[in-house]
Amino acid sequence: MKRSIGFILFMVGLGITVHAQTTDTASLRPQQPSPTKQAAHQLKMLQQQLNLSEDQVTQMQVILIHRDVALDSIRQSANPAGGNADRRPDGRARREINQDADQKINALLTADQKPLYQQWKQQQREKRQLNRQPQPTP
Repeated sequence: MKRSIGFILFMVGLGITVHAQTTDTASLRPQQPSPTKQAAHQLKMLQQQLNLSEDQVTQMQVILIHRDVALDSIRQSANPAGGNADRRPDGRARREINQDADQKINALLTADQKPLYQQWKQQQREKRQLNRQPQPTP
């Protein structure tokens, strides 16, 4: 009887130890910054790249915050289980939001700034593609 109780206590202790040492994969995923922080960061980068006027900065800030809040609401409403049925409409909605913001930004920019903006967008696309590639393990 003592052996059985000792064995049970050992197994419970081992289970607790193993459970405590496992990592939570959800906590390893980087947290998405708030929409206003995302917009502020992107605005700062665009301001440096495009030499935006004060009026352009103000208008750009409104466009970027509106876009990031809309994208964040789509992200928040996504199925947490990651079902594929909802991915296509979400992708379309994200694309529409980004295209709308892009049109507003292009309307805001001068003729000299538009090629610089297109170049910046291309650089961002390339960075995203690099980040999506699997990283070699050391």
